Amino acid sequence: MPNILVVDKPKGLTSNDVVQKIKHHFKYKKVGHAGTLDPNATGVLVIGFNEGTKLLSTLVNDTKEYIADIQFGIETDTYDITGKILVEKPYNHITLEMIAHALNHFKNSEYQQLPPMYSAKKVHGIKLYELARANKTIDIKPVLVKINSCEIINFDNHILRISLNVSKGFYVRSFAHDLGIYLNSCATMGDLRRTKSGQFTIENSITLDNLLKDNS
Repeated sequence: MPNILVVDKPKGLTSNDVVQKIKHHFKYKKVGHAGTLDPNATGVLVIGFNEGTKLLSTLVNDTKEYIADIQFGIETDTYDITGKILVEKPYNHITLEMIAHALNHFKNSEYQQLPPMYSAKKVHGIKLYELARANKTIDIKPVLVKINSCEIINFDNHILRISLNVSKGFYVRSFAHDLGIYLNSCATMGDLRRTKSGQFTIENSITLDNLLKDNS
């Protein structure tokens, strides 16, 4: 696809950090991306530059695939492991069978999901994380999302590793939070890796370091 890059985003950078590094390095006039990844997340970030930015409004609607670690027993303000711990609850009662039953409850039908307060989602033109950092509260409307498919990879020492294929607007962090509640505990997201966005896969991606190095 012309003027499209598939970058394997490294941990520690925002999606906008990646956009700005590419824009500055290649001196492109316009650069954007098709779906935000949190700083702690890695994986497929679809980048459009110059004329390719016109495709992003369509590509952002693509389904996404992830591999996620969900840690039971703690709840954080960001819904992921980087946040401040708010609650700790027992988790030893959670079994693999209970998890499988819960996943069947969530998957294959649309449900209303609340985006995390610490997210790049905009409300009235303001990013939610900016409001959260300013200690401002706001009513967030739920978003209709769907898990198209999911598979348990591993469950060990109260950490669930799972693969997910999900719709546009789906927050894995919110899902981790909701799953913890459904299992009469709490949960937060650990590592997250996006392995696919629409037709673009991690196998076809290039690391940011290699992209900037190979074209320096």
